[in-house]
Amino acid sequence: MPLLATTIYKAGAPPVTPPSGLVPFADRTAEVPHAALQSLQERLDAAVATAADCLRELNAGPGLEMVIERSGGWIFIGTKKPVEWSGADFYEIEEGNGRPIYWIERVEYTSKPGYYYRAVSRWKGRDERAPIHIEAADLRIVRKCPDFAGRLSSAEQQLS
Repeated sequence: MPLLATTIYKAGAPPVTPPSGLVPFADRTAEVPHAALQSLQERLDAAVATAADCLRELNAGPGLEMVIERSGGWIFIGTKKPVEWSGADFYEIEEGNGRPIYWIERVEYTSKPGYYYRAVSRWKGRDERAPIHIEAADLRIVRKCPDFAGRLSSAEQQLS
């Protein structure tokens, strides 16, 4: 443990200084008045920004989206990486303010090059309403739901 300036030394013994990596205690307290000048909200905002920067560096990659939500007494800081379509299956997507789960399949255009996605609200193998046409650029998948309850069980598939 480094000795502080207030330590009494024996006559003739040189004072011990802290290692170069540590900032002396007297210098560390110099930051306290600066922190006291900031409001509590400013300090909290700075801490949230620092945590968000750390997460951004840890999860760097294309399409990374930062999520910072504040509600009452808690703060959620997270990252969202895009999920790509990987074959016809159930996916949770962002649609307006909701996150519905649809059966999504890719459909090739017949009159022009390219494709779009067809999303259907499906329950136990039956479509619940008309399919939704989603352009490829507009599809925002939250997660794939391979265990969604709308899937037919193996016993139900045999009956169909």
